[in-house]
Amino acid sequence: MPVALDNMACDKTKTSISQKKLGKPAEDARAVRSLDGEAVDKVSTATSSTSEFSFRDITGTADASHQEDSQSSTSFTIFDSPIISEKSSSGIHLTPSSSPVIALTSWLGSSSYNESKAHSVTTTSIESSFSMSEHDPSSDLKSGSQGQFATNEFFTVNLKLLLEIDDSGYGGGPCSAGATAVLDFMAEVLSDFVTEQMKAGQIIESILESAPLYVDAESVLVFQGLCLSRLMNFLERRLLRDDEENEKKLDKSRWSSNLDALCWMIVDRAYMGAFRQPAGVLRTLEFLFSMLQLANKDGRIEETAPTGKGLLSIARGSRPLEAYIHAILKNMNRMILYCFLPSFLINIGEEDLASRLGLQIEQKKRFTSNSSQEDAGVDICTVLQLLVAHRRIIFCPINIDTDLNCCLCINLISLIRDQRRSVQNMAVDVFKYLLVHRRVALEDLLVSKPNQGLHLNVLHGGLDRLLTESLSAFFEWFHSTEQAVSKVLEHCAAIMWVQYIARSAKFPGVRIKDMDSCRKKEMRRRSQDTSRLDQRHWEQINERRYALELVRDAMSTELRVVRQDKYGWVLHAESEWQTHLQELVHERGICPMSKSSVNEDPKWQLCPIEGPYRMRKKLERSKLKIDTIQNALNGQFELGEMELSKEKNGIDFDASDAESDSYFNLLIETDNVKRDSFEDELCDGSVLKKSDDTRDGNSSRAGWNDDRASSINEASLHSASEFVVKSASESVPQAESIQGQSDLGSPRQSSSMKIDEVKVTDDKLDKEFNDNGEYLIRPYLEPLEKIKFRYNCERVVGLDKHDGIFLIGELSLYVIENFYIDDSGRICEKECEDELSVIDQALGVKKDFSCSMDSHSKSTASWGVTVKVYVGGRAWAYNGGAWGKEKVCSSGNVPHPWRMWKLNSVHEILKRDYQLRPVAIELFSMDGCNDLLVFHKKEREEVFKNLVALNLPRSSMLDTTISGSMKQESNEGSRLFKIMAKSFSKRWQNGEISNFQYLMHLNTLAGRGYSDLTQYPVFPWVLADYESENLDLSDPKTFRRLDKPMGCQTLEGEDEFKKRYESWDDPEVPKFHYGSHYSSAGIVLFYLLRLPPFSLENQKLQGGQFDHADRLFNSVRDTWLSAAGKGNTSDVKELIPEFFYMPEFLENQFNLDLGEKQSGEKVGDVVLPPWAKGSAREFIRWHREALESNYVSENLHHWIDLIFGYKQRGKAAEEAVNVFYHYTYEGNVDIDSVTDPAMKASILAQINHFGQTPKQLFLKAHVKRRVDRKLPPHPLKHSSHLVPHEIRKSSSPIAQIVFLNEKIIVAGTNNLLKPRTYTKYVAWGFPDRSLRFLSYDQDKLLSTHENLHEGNQIQCVGVSHDGQTMVTGADDGLVCVWRISKVGPRALRRLELEKALCAHTCRITCLRVSQPYMMIVSGSEDGTVILWDLSSLVFIRQLPDFPYPVSAIYVNDLTGEIVTAAGVMLAVWSINGDCLAVVNTSQLPSDFILSVTSCTFSDWLETNWYATGHQSGAVKVWQKIHCSDERSSQSKVTNNATGGLELGKKVPEYRLLLHKVLKCHKHPVTAVHLTDDLKQLLSGDSSGHLISWTVQDESLRRSLNHG
Repeated sequence: MPVALDNMACDKTKTSISQKKLGKPAEDARAVRSLDGEAVDKVSTATSSTSEFSFRDITGTADASHQEDSQSSTSFTIFDSPIISEKSSSGIHLTPSSSPVIALTSWLGSSSYNESKAHSVTTTSIESSFSMSEHDPSSDLKSGSQGQFATNEFFTVNLKLLLEIDDSGYGGGPCSAGATAVLDFMAEVLSDFVTEQMKAGQIIESILESAPLYVDAESVLVFQGLCLSRLMNFLERRLLRDDEENEKKLDKSRWSSNLDALCWMIVDRAYMGAFRQPAGVLRTLEFLFSMLQLANKDGRIEETAPTGKGLLSIARGSRPLEAYIHAILKNMNRMILYCFLPSFLINIGEEDLASRLGLQIEQKKRFTSNSSQEDAGVDICTVLQLLVAHRRIIFCPINIDTDLNCCLCINLISLIRDQRRSVQNMAVDVFKYLLVHRRVALEDLLVSKPNQGLHLNVLHGGLDRLLTESLSAFFEWFHSTEQAVSKVLEHCAAIMWVQYIARSAKFPGVRIKDMDSCRKKEMRRRSQDTSRLDQRHWEQINERRYALELVRDAMSTELRVVRQDKYGWVLHAESEWQTHLQELVHERGICPMSKSSVNEDPKWQLCPIEGPYRMRKKLERSKLKIDTIQNALNGQFELGEMELSKEKNGIDFDASDAESDSYFNLLIETDNVKRDSFEDELCDGSVLKKSDDTRDGNSSRAGWNDDRASSINEASLHSASEFVVKSASESVPQAESIQGQSDLGSPRQSSSMKIDEVKVTDDKLDKEFNDNGEYLIRPYLEPLEKIKFRYNCERVVGLDKHDGIFLIGELSLYVIENFYIDDSGRICEKECEDELSVIDQALGVKKDFSCSMDSHSKSTASWGVTVKVYVGGRAWAYNGGAWGKEKVCSSGNVPHPWRMWKLNSVHEILKRDYQLRPVAIELFSMDGCNDLLVFHKKEREEVFKNLVALNLPRSSMLDTTISGSMKQESNEGSRLFKIMAKSFSKRWQNGEISNFQYLMHLNTLAGRGYSDLTQYPVFPWVLADYESENLDLSDPKTFRRLDKPMGCQTLEGEDEFKKRYESWDDPEVPKFHYGSHYSSAGIVLFYLLRLPPFSLENQKLQGGQFDHADRLFNSVRDTWLSAAGKGNTSDVKELIPEFFYMPEFLENQFNLDLGEKQSGEKVGDVVLPPWAKGSAREFIRWHREALESNYVSENLHHWIDLIFGYKQRGKAAEEAVNVFYHYTYEGNVDIDSVTDPAMKASILAQINHFGQTPKQLFLKAHVKRRVDRKLPPHPLKHSSHLVPHEIRKSSSPIAQIVFLNEKIIVAGTNNLLKPRTYTKYVAWGFPDRSLRFLSYDQDKLLSTHENLHEGNQIQCVGVSHDGQTMVTGADDGLVCVWRISKVGPRALRRLELEKALCAHTCRITCLRVSQPYMMIVSGSEDGTVILWDLSSLVFIRQLPDFPYPVSAIYVNDLTGEIVTAAGVMLAVWSINGDCLAVVNTSQLPSDFILSVTSCTFSDWLETNWYATGHQSGAVKVWQKIHCSDERSSQSKVTNNATGGLELGKKVPEYRLLLHKVLKCHKHPVTAVHLTDDLKQLLSGDSSGHLISWTVQDESLRRSLNHG
């Protein structure tokens, strides 16, 4: 059975096209195998169960099998035209054609319709039933829709027509000749495919199947037969001609593999009935013989003999037969078998032969009218002649086929009895060859087996008489033993032959069924394509009609665009003007403001930028609001309000709105031109709807950025201003045609325009805009940005949540407020700011309970930093607003503050909790501006994973959601957490990091940060002595009990809380010691009362005004007594980190009206302990020293156990009297599971206002810190013992010294070493005014940059610590900030100008860049020192003028202190511009200070030492002491504390004392540097000498440490 199937090509394992045909390469074979298996099993069963079985009885079985098969495939073989079904509602006209060629050419033309790819024919099978009415779109079209296709008529194509064309050929008239020429052309092309291309079988298969769908399957098969017949002719001629030539032009490797597939394809079509005329069948057999003869050169095929099982042994040489030869042999066998099938025998008129074999079947109607002369001469004799002519190849040793042997055995024996002498003779000749070459096979067929009953042997001594005796003797024997021969055949050969006939009858049905299934699917596809084409056709018609109707309107629209473009430039200019106004009115601006021009409101507020160890020290300027330019000239300003101003009519304004009005008021006041012209032009041709809730959203957006062909005259300017100011409800429609400029332009107005009546709309643009809403946010994105992920989010600012969307792009991250993503994924704009956020809606709250005031008071000015304007300029305004470095942009009724992070600027991404829910992520930026973002609970993990997948270059991923009492072994983040926590704990234990740094790190790990006031960092009270005149840090009584919580600092308080705990009896509320908490938003605002913007937050928390004066933070001592449980059991508050680094929050610098106490005392600065000497800075210094003292270091681990450790929860917390209300702990309440809105609101209010316990970080007792770590002697403090050593002598002056990895690197004049590797340096001062990058080791030129300052000479350069930002100062007084980038294959450096900072009026002499505090300090020749913000690139403040040119500037990157030198004057300033100390360093006016340095070993220890290098060659060491110090009174400079600086009423509270003058240099000291490890002081002079000053004597060092 399997062998038979191989011959049917159903399990072919090589490149058989019959298996790859219609999309089911393996399924078809398995289907045929299973069906044939059933038929074989049935026949076998009948054979084995019937004892009396005659050769004649097989007829019935064969007939029944064939009839059953024909019935099963009836539905497929009569598939005339599937398009015309009874259910079809489409009118398709089938017009019979009188000309065969018209029908065929129509067929061929339509077959390629919509067929662009050959492989599209290969499709999967579909259901057998199909109705065109379900897919035909024509039924839904209008009656006129058929007009365009009315001429496309289909012609009837049938078998008769095709066969007539084939018979007539070129001699049947022009029509028949044309059709024949088309077929010949196709054959020529296909033969070229076979010989020239690889895998041409698929192409041929596709072409053969590309028949019109209305043609029945039978006609398709005949058409395929016609094509294949001609293809065989053309291919045979081409191959034979190439073989005869000496130079082979055809690539055998190509045509041989294609011939393999082609043979299977041709024979498959023969079995399916493609060759209806016998001549075509015989032509196929001749083609196969011809191909074998071509391959049989030198008898290769005939001499190849098989050895073993399935293995070939080549008799001659070692070359095996190619695969295609085996394919041709197999298909030759199949065709020979086909020639003896009953159907073919009847077709050639051999009914008698079929009858003798007992295989008479129902005779099909022959096409007698179409039978050609060639067919009339075809009979069995023709077949036998072919067999005789090619008997050597047929019976070659390699061609072993059981079915072929069986077929020939039965049919040749039957033909020996034929009455025709010629047939009889040829049958005898073939049988003789069979006896000789297939002896073994005949023994199996003609010798009965013992198990078959009778033992008959008609071969030996019987049929082999043909080889030994005469022909007459053989016939005499044959006639006498005819019955015995029949019996032998009945038992074996006849059964096998009948089985093969049955399989061959099933094969066409299965294949045709598969083909029809594929055709039906193709019909559906084409129907859908037709529907789409029809739809596209009507769209094109509508577009054309639409375009014709819009000719007049398009012209008016174009005119309106020009007018709006002018108007947009007015708005753009206004917006840019408002941005620049802030830079025009500061002290160094064109219109500097006077001190009297500002009211009592605060003009400074805390900057959100975090410096080293997350310390926020810097103040920034509040935004000014300027009504008109006249007011600017007169110095009349108003400070920006801390919340959105609202008009009485309820219309909201953002900052840019108010500024827009001010500028247009200016235009109105300065222009008296008529107002109606521009407005009339602007509104011409459109009807605008007035909206009460819109107030000139255009002014801050400036929706146009291209003015190539427009000019603005005074009338249009004035009209534009009037148009905006006249009505707060009118808006201008945006021209659709300019939307393409939005990527590099400004936010568009169209999203907020409410236009009721517009004559025309652009459908294509509407489709773009209505897609997913991204057009709303596109103006906020970087050019070429592509958004990968979008999420709803809320940004936490203090007590507020500002909702918006979070975008993850390929270039940057974005947060844009007042947008949301709806359920369909579309980005939408909020109608008003008070609208409930999507996240709150999902949470199920009805109102924002995060603040006691209503949501109308949502703060938008918590941080107000004017943003950096990027190079290339946006067309929208950069307005400071809700938080640092943001840009406020309004496109409608609400403003849209937004923030962008470049991917390479993201420092860390941490998971956070918000309201005790795991829903937040905190982003840490390289510039120190961090944000806390809240997401849907189900989306937070996805957002974090997508952020981690970005592979941010400098990020440090840390999963801080791990809690000690939670499942911390369930993910990888817990291991990373443990490693990080253990590493820092070990370093702290060894004394490598300070107590402050460690506490801040623990707060960060526990999810505490500055963004959320409810989770503010918590620090301990460390002192208990707030009454002594002098603080004794060696006395343990000076400190609080760190092993006890604040409520247990007294025994009375501890007993009181224990009693409360024991007496608590409430089944629903667990026991607790404290109803209040040690850290909450109210406590934070209580401490930061005097520091904007927390002043406003404090007022909001109290209903709009400050609390009663007696309840405010007024005295450190009183606050301690209250918190320590002395008389107040409801107060257990701890401290905040500002107590250890920021003195400004203790002073009422901004003159806030805090009220009067009942005693009549006015509340002002915080009352400090006596030991602070009335100085907030001294209080911070002593407080920090107390935190870092030995006592605190030895006991701080107890406090960590209470707050972050094992005493936070459980039994240990109960024993430590440290149990708080259960809602303050994470995991004690699942807010998402609470269904009652009132209960949920109550829980959220409890969490927001009454405190949250930090995450538990440690489950065991924390390790104790060692205090035996010895610090190296401070070189400046012990400068009296310094010994100089000359290290090296350079050829040029030394201007910079860098100590890196125990290696000293120096740079000369006009050179600067570039961080971070210091392997390159920057050089300037060349005659061509250029700036150059060079390698340090080889002085190799890397890049040259010219004309950076428009031809002015560069005087000084500074580079940020990361080496990506460079700042230059030049003769023109400009300070230019450049972004250093690398481009090209050689990584050439490219400088991109970020911004040119304008404030100096003279040559820049020195500058310094401090990236930790994001600050630039520049000094000029006129004695001016200016501080700039490195992040937003704006002016911060100017220091008082020096009487001499500024010669040196130093910024301490740990403390933020600024040291300036001008002439002989040395001054020390705080980061906020307060003069701490100033001194004249020399009595000689010419002994200028050329260099200065300070200590960066610690941010608190011995930071009051400075060293200066002088013109005289001296290095002077200075110590800063407080004016209350006794040594200060002994100083000689007490009579002139200001040093000649104009400091106003403020007198420096510190003094600089000369500690030591180091003399070794003979030339001016141009560089000094104190190494971070305090091992040496380095100094270099103008002659190139580098000196190292060290405390060398080891015994002296020990004595100093002991002392």
